[in-house]
Amino acid sequence: MRYSDLIEKTKSLPVGKHVIAELESGRVLIENVGTRHHYLSPRPEYRLVIETDGKRFTPRHGEFLSDVLLKSEAKPEFRLALFDACDALCNGAGPSEILQSKKLPASFGAADSKNWPFQTTQQQTGGLTTELLLHGLQGMIRVFDLNDPALKAPEAFRKAFLELQGGAKPFDAAQRLRPQVKAGKRYFDAVERA
Repeated sequence: MRYSDLIEKTKSLPVGKHVIAELESGRVLIENVGTRHHYLSPRPEYRLVIETDGKRFTPRHGEFLSDVLLKSEAKPEFRLALFDACDALCNGAGPSEILQSKKLPASFGAADSKNWPFQTTQQQTGGLTTELLLHGLQGMIRVFDLNDPALKAPEAFRKAFLELQGGAKPFDAAQRLRPQVKAGKRYFDAVERA
């Protein structure tokens, strides 16, 4: 589904978990956890949840940047297509149409004797499957948009991927996606995110 369709689908999510993509390799959900604390903004907080291989985890934005970098190092011949896919996704394209047009592999690695020490991590398969990465990234962009509309998440993610493609470290590329304290302040006000 395109990003504009995802916006319509997730315009008003009640408290609880909501499936946004049901895939062969797993599910991508957006969870509305409600208002976290009475000192914080009264707006609800949203989180991305990915379920795969019987595991459930809530990735952060930096983990998607690291995953793309891991994939581009695992199969360098797909580096340009992978970054083009992330750029198209940030510009509103749908993950399914990107998978068809870019002809990316289903996974970027396989378990063998070279990577047997990494069996407990996703390093063995080059991170998430490609469809989970793209659907998860689209969900992460939407979660950022719901939590902080002033950030303009699609553009912020696009710039982060451009910096990553240019050789920046994932930590530095993700800097624009972190909450920023206003100039002259050392803390967040209770109403700053209202």
